[in-house]
Amino acid sequence: MKKPTHRIAWACAIVAQALALTLSAPAPAGAEPVLAGAEPAPVEADRATAAAAGRVTVKSGWELARIREYARGDSEIKGEIKPGESWPCSGGCGTVAGGHVHACGASSNQWYAISYYGYVRYVSATCGTTV
Repeated sequence: MKKPTHRIAWACAIVAQALALTLSAPAPAGAEPVLAGAEPAPVEADRATAAAAGRVTVKSGWELARIREYARGDSEIKGEIKPGESWPCSGGCGTVAGGHVHACGASSNQWYAISYYGYVRYVSATCGTTV
C-alpha cells in the first residue's frame, strides 16, 4: 500500500513544481490576459505612469527597436517600437542587467523595462533610448 501512495505523492510534487515554474512570472496586478494574435487596449494607468516615469523610444537613425518578453536576446519578440512611437517605462527609466544581445550595431546586457499593454516587457539599450 505504501508504494502506490508514494508514487502519487511524487507525481503530485512534479506537477506542482511544473505549475509553479509556469506561473513564476505573473502578470502585473490589474493586467488582463492577451489572446493569441490580439493586444488589449492600453491601460489608463499606463498613460498616468508615462507622464511621471518617462518613455522609451527607438534610437535616432534606426528603423525599430524590438520589444521582448524577457531581458534576453533569445526571448520571444512581443512587438516593435518604430520612429515616432514610444512606450512608458516600468519602474523608472534606468536600465537593468539581463542577457547579452548584439543589436543595432552594438553589444550590451542592458535593457529598459517598459509597460507594454499592461505587461512588463524589455527593449535593448542598444536600440532604445529614453525620452
